[in-house]
Formats: sequence, C-alpha cells, structure tokens
Amino acid sequence: MLTSAVTSSPSRQRASRPASSTHLVVPLVIIDVTVPGVSSAAGRRALHATLGDDLRLYIVTVDKLNERVTFRVEVTSRTLDDVIGLLTVALDNATLGRAQATVIRQPREY
Repeated sequence: MLTSAVTSSPSRQRASRPASSTHLVVPLVIIDVTVPGVSSAAGRRALHATLGDDLRLYIVTVDKLNERVTFRVEVTSRTLDDVIGLLTVALDNATLGRAQATVIRQPREY
C-alpha cells in the first residue's frame, strides 16, 4: 500500500514579518475607465471631481473612430469597493475595465 504525506520543514516555512513601524501601508487601486468622447478633458475633469486629490490619471487611448477615451486611474487611500462605488454613481456612461487593489508603503513622517 502506498501512502503519501505532505510535510513542510520549518526551514521552508516563511516567517511572516510584522509591518515595519517606519512605514505606513496605504491602499492603492488601479482601474481602467473608458468614457464616451473624443477629448480627454471632460473625462479628466469628471474623474478628478469624483475621486479627489488622491488620484493619478493616465490617458491610455483616445479612440476617435468609436468616440471613447480610456484612462488608467490610480487612487490611493481608498478601497476597490469605494472607487467602484464612486465611479458607478458619478460616471453613468463609463465602462470599468481591469481593476487591481494593492498597497504601497510610504515612510512615516515624524
């Protein structure tokens, strides 16, 4: 009779490190947003008004043939659920694309 056992040696286990007290962990959401139009100006204004100062915004494509603009939006200090909720309320004609939630570490200010 054959039996198999899975064991992990202590040397192979990763020790979880506690968060460093010298850094803050800040949420970061990255999401693609497509809005109607051939100019990025209106979409940029709407995104800034919706998401505020914690926003970094990049234009990915301007599709003049299909009249839409796609932005890569990076928002700090908000969760993915918060960002999606704000975007769906404020931009009813937008299409939300690929989304990613992660964290960044920032040095603490003393």
